Amino acid sequence: MKEIHGNWEGPPLALFWDQSLVWGLICLETLRKLAIPFQLLTGREIAQGHLAGYRVLLVPGGWASHKIKALGTTGREEISRFIEEGGSYLGFCGGAGLALSSHPSLCLVPLERMPLSERLPSASGQIWVQGNPQHPTWENLPPCLPVSIWWPSQFSGNHSRESSILATYVHAGENFMVADLPVVDLPLVSEEEGAIPWKEMEKLYGINLNPDRILGHPAIIEVKKGKGRLVLSYPHLETPGDTWGNYLFLNILKYLNKSASSCSSRSTLDGHVMTKMSRFPGPASLHSFRQSLEAADELIRFGENHLLWQWRKPWLLRWRRGIRGLEYGSLAVALKAIMDIGQRVAAGREIDTPWIEAATRLEHNVQEFCLQAKRLLLEEKLAGQAGSVSKLGKVNETVDRLRAELFGSKMNHGGLSRVLFDEIDAILLNLIRLDKC
Repeated sequence: MKEIHGNWEGPPLALFWDQSLVWGLICLETLRKLAIPFQLLTGREIAQGHLAGYRVLLVPGGWASHKIKALGTTGREEISRFIEEGGSYLGFCGGAGLALSSHPSLCLVPLERMPLSERLPSASGQIWVQGNPQHPTWENLPPCLPVSIWWPSQFSGNHSRESSILATYVHAGENFMVADLPVVDLPLVSEEEGAIPWKEMEKLYGINLNPDRILGHPAIIEVKKGKGRLVLSYPHLETPGDTWGNYLFLNILKYLNKSASSCSSRSTLDGHVMTKMSRFPGPASLHSFRQSLEAADELIRFGENHLLWQWRKPWLLRWRRGIRGLEYGSLAVALKAIMDIGQRVAAGREIDTPWIEAATRLEHNVQEFCLQAKRLLLEEKLAGQAGSVSKLGKVNETVDRLRAELFGSKMNHGGLSRVLFDEIDAILLNLIRLDKC
């Protein structure tokens, strides 16, 4: 397929930045490739009414509970009002789940997440979807095409008359995985009749593994709300290098921009509101950014040396079950983005204030996190020799203590990692805004 040309004729879209991290970064990469203008908005800015100047709100992946906290009650109300009055909403994965009615969410649509016990909880990689060729979003696209999913939830089967299915999962792609198992290899353990022993494997893993739990289910849904509409996609159509997915992403944005009504194309953000740091980082701040990145890169090398993970994509690790590979990889990728953008916007400038305080605090926290993470990874590896180690279950006193300190007790990272990602989130926001100036 030839390279995509965006041909975007609409105004800039709003991108809800808070707690997006690597999912926000890949979203920006693809938006730039498609030549679609955008403006980053924080939950606080949305709560202050700045969303009113846009036609389309794009919400990348990331933990819904963290995004809800960033919005607060007023921000949640502003998003609902924005859609009711004619605005459009596009959410990917966590951004799709954010709009649902299952806790935690914004309750924007009368749809829920499928219960964990019923869905396929650990699927990733390429999967083919069957689209609705009569819908404008499928213009100039084949009816069936490959997209990427990265550990999505699933929509429940109860759909309202205001909702319609835009795409359905139909079959696994070439690099599709369940947990740490490439599905393409599993016929090697098939039974005499040729059937893969899913039930036996699920007993060993303790989770659902059979891809039949996702095939035939909705992948992308459109819901009308007031004068506006939402498109909720568990596939990450913004995945870099996914040509067909990116093309569908572009079509959806064009459709949502055209569908939006009664929304001004004027941004309500001025330069003073947009960035807290109007000055550029200087040598001392860049040194701290570099030290942070080197510590994270050393942590990644440590994990590779212990056969705990390898790079699956330039922005995504493939890790051994039972460890926090997504968080470790996201840390390294986000810090590299900080270093790259920081060097680009600094361009030899000498003024560090007010960057130096945030940069040195980040360096200290990254160094501490990476040191403790190495200890945790070794302890988890040793514990794994005595039996399986789950990501959230009790293991032993040392592992449990280190996990609590670094990640908290839930899947949506807490502990020192939450502090780190909050700091990284804010630094990236300001750097990206300076980079657009």
